Amino acid sequence: DFTLQWLSIRKSWTVPINKQLYPRFLYRVPIGETAGTEMGYRPSVRDYMMRETIGFVGHLIDQNLSVLNIVDSDFAVLNERLAIHYGVAGVKGMQMRPVSIKPEHHLGGLLTHGSVLIGNGTGTAPHPIYRAVWLREAILGDTVAAPPSNVPALSDSAGKSLEQALSIADLLAKHRTVESCKDCHFRLDPWGIPFEKYNAIGKYQPKVPKDGTRVSGYNKQQHVDLVGYQAYLDSINIVDVDATSGVPHGPQVDGLRDLKDHLLKQRRDDIAENVIRRLLTYGIGRHLTYHDRFAVEALSEENEVNDFGMRDIIVSICKSKVFRDRRQEKED
Repeated sequence: DFTLQWLSIRKSWTVPINKQLYPRFLYRVPIGETAGTEMGYRPSVRDYMMRETIGFVGHLIDQNLSVLNIVDSDFAVLNERLAIHYGVAGVKGMQMRPVSIKPEHHLGGLLTHGSVLIGNGTGTAPHPIYRAVWLREAILGDTVAAPPSNVPALSDSAGKSLEQALSIADLLAKHRTVESCKDCHFRLDPWGIPFEKYNAIGKYQPKVPKDGTRVSGYNKQQHVDLVGYQAYLDSINIVDVDATSGVPHGPQVDGLRDLKDHLLKQRRDDIAENVIRRLLTYGIGRHLTYHDRFAVEALSEENEVNDFGMRDIIVSICKSKVFRDRRQEKED
């Protein structure tokens, strides 16, 4: 429950995946992948993604690993089906377990989890604003104001026609010309754009079609099978995704790799303190008050010595006065 509440990953189940653009995500195909052999996932890859995230946080606790692994880690929690989805070779069997990963897998930490990326997308395209809000709130602990009620939606033209979609850069630039949108976009765009190389189903995709390219959805008459459809997509994905962004009060970053490095260097304490606040809130069963900030600061200082080990933090919370007082209140 803690992981689901903290990371808001339940919504990944409600995002409707575009069946035409991502047929491979919605169907399991036996070896050979011939036409007519598609079968629905049982359980679905989304279920494995949920287990991935819950298992990842559980592994941090079990092994007392640093909470900073939520930003970047040298392992991912995978099984064979999920490893195939992410492009990680050599993982056999359906049991979810920690697997060592390499830089070329473009994984590590929570920021690349399918549950996060799908839940903060449209099912057709990634959504930099949703992902920026999630990063700032769930990972950095920032408070992000809700947009004004009269703000127009960041339209997803690909979701309407599968063709002639504006690039995300064009859509964001267009929104920034609207007076009521401008301030929010300047605060959010730089955090969301580095996610752009991860598509609507949580896969690393560094190339996309040219602006204005008509993208045909999957159909057996035209593409024969899913291998043929993938070959078609590869033939039109020819433009490098631009994931460069100037982080507020920080450097220019190019994609999540650079953003992760920046966060671990410059926002390390904020990340750890956010996890402490969330664990403490969960533990005492109420929102923190202004006076609780002293307890959070003390817990942060205490656990910095051991690099913010996840289990160490939980133990120190259980020993803290604010936690013990809350338990006493419940018993009384």
